[in-house]
Amino acid sequence: MKDGGLKITAHKSRLTIAVVLLVSILCCSLMIYTLFHSGKQAKAYLAGYDDSNIMTDFVMSNTTTMSERNIWDFLHSKNPCNDRNLAKAVKGYHYNIRDGHFVCMADEMFSGQTTSHIIWQAAQDYHINPQVLLVVLEKEQRLVSDTFPSNLEYNHATGFNCPDDGKGCRPEHAGFINQVRSAAAFFREVLNGGWSNYPAYETSNILYHPNRSCGSKRVYVANRATSALYRYTPYVPNQAALRANWGYGDACSAYGNRNFYNMFTNWFGSTRGYEVYGGILDGYNSAGGARVLGNPTMNESCGLKDQGCYQVFDRGVVYWTKALGGHAVRKGKIHQRWFELGLEYSVLGYPVGNQVDGIKGGGSYQNFEGGAILYHPQTGAHENYGGIRETYRQMKFENGMLGYPVSKEGCGLVEQGCYQHYQGGSIYWTPKYNGMVIYGAIRDKWFRLGFENSPLGYPTGGEHCYNGLNCYRDFERGSIYWYNGYFTYANYGQIAQKYREIGRSKTILGYPIMDQVCGLVRGGCYQAMQGANGSIYYSPKAGVHILFGGIKAKWMQLGYEWGRLGYPTSDEYIVGGGVRQDFEGGSITWKNGQAYESYR
Repeated sequence: MKDGGLKITAHKSRLTIAVVLLVSILCCSLMIYTLFHSGKQAKAYLAGYDDSNIMTDFVMSNTTTMSERNIWDFLHSKNPCNDRNLAKAVKGYHYNIRDGHFVCMADEMFSGQTTSHIIWQAAQDYHINPQVLLVVLEKEQRLVSDTFPSNLEYNHATGFNCPDDGKGCRPEHAGFINQVRSAAAFFREVLNGGWSNYPAYETSNILYHPNRSCGSKRVYVANRATSALYRYTPYVPNQAALRANWGYGDACSAYGNRNFYNMFTNWFGSTRGYEVYGGILDGYNSAGGARVLGNPTMNESCGLKDQGCYQVFDRGVVYWTKALGGHAVRKGKIHQRWFELGLEYSVLGYPVGNQVDGIKGGGSYQNFEGGAILYHPQTGAHENYGGIRETYRQMKFENGMLGYPVSKEGCGLVEQGCYQHYQGGSIYWTPKYNGMVIYGAIRDKWFRLGFENSPLGYPTGGEHCYNGLNCYRDFERGSIYWYNGYFTYANYGQIAQKYREIGRSKTILGYPIMDQVCGLVRGGCYQAMQGANGSIYYSPKAGVHILFGGIKAKWMQLGYEWGRLGYPTSDEYIVGGGVRQDFEGGSITWKNGQAYESYR
């Protein structure tokens, strides 16, 4: 731990005593790792090395980089675990041998737990990147790559409280489980603001080597993760160590933090990438961290609306404001639609929650300040806000009869109206009537007539039905009737008003059997009805009146509105022994089963 170099105490057979006598323990630790890379040209990972920022807080704290299975797969990819050269075993040390070969760390167990589980659990418990623990295990005892590890190496696994003086580890920290968990706890302590001999955000003199005569370097420690690494291994590599990359420097070279950086970048990529912190980090973690969003692709940027900030990740963007906190908008259809609307400057504003998946039919939604965006594979992504959203809420969102939206919200209609279409119907909203749900055959009929621009105008109430087959719906200037589950007919204006006044289908007339027809002589209109050969006729001069039965039949014989009688000017009324109806040019009387016309 002191230098972070690779220990060789368990592998005396691999290096001659002469070599041990020629170099210090610092150099010995390096030699093992150098031999490990023999025959290969060292890759220049140190090109990005920075004494001030060896690793960012985000990278060290990112627990989502590897699952337990990922760790297991990684360990086996780095070590075939099939070393059968049992002669390598050193007398006095214990080795786990099974089926004629050494058991390596990837297949080892301690207290009934696999090493991959121990590493993963420590990472989760102390909120430390499991990749960091894997690198420490390799850096300190080469346990990831070691084909015949001994009990001593496991006891010293991470070098925690195991000084390089050869006296061994403190008993309370010895053993693989204790070593891994102690290292994780150590890093977390510093990350949480605990003591460090080289505090974050300060400039310190850091030694090049345990030999103080080698001097020191003034280093600004840019973050807590770097502070933790210096507390764990309190030396900075000199220029000779850096120039050597994987190899030897000079007598004043220490290699622990250099090797940590090289190993991490070799195995896992950048130790820094981009920093993630504060409210954006909270939003990132709440959305699922690296598992869901991936890694950052830029640093945090601010100056948005309401002093907001954002940061882009592989698979999404996290937005933050002081009032709302941090929330992610994942790349995909919801993000695309929000972008099209104008992001935080749109009617929706900032996200107020993360995307929720797995709703009805495999859909998703995300809430924003001003509304929501819903997505379904069959309907796409569509926004929902304002009065229409309130009506949609009352209809139980996607779980109600409307299902998912199939269009954007459209506004700018007459009377400041807005609309949105759904799988099961539509919502129309106006300041006067608020949100009205319209669906089925009545909606289809209204659409054919011209929507809100038709003679009917906007709907003003819900559907009214009898026996589930006969329904009607009122609009601003008329009604639509759905009859017998098949036929839809509309009336409007004076005819619609007259039909409502007399009780609609409850009268002798029954339901309409055709749409209202206009364009008759002198501006007239009419609508034929189901019962008693009835109709309702209207003209601007004569008004609106009902015709049915024998009087209507007689009027038809006389030429309808083109005849001498013209349009009706009254409904039927009782006269001595019969009924009469007046017309523009006279009247018709029904008495004793006969109809008689008279003219003025």
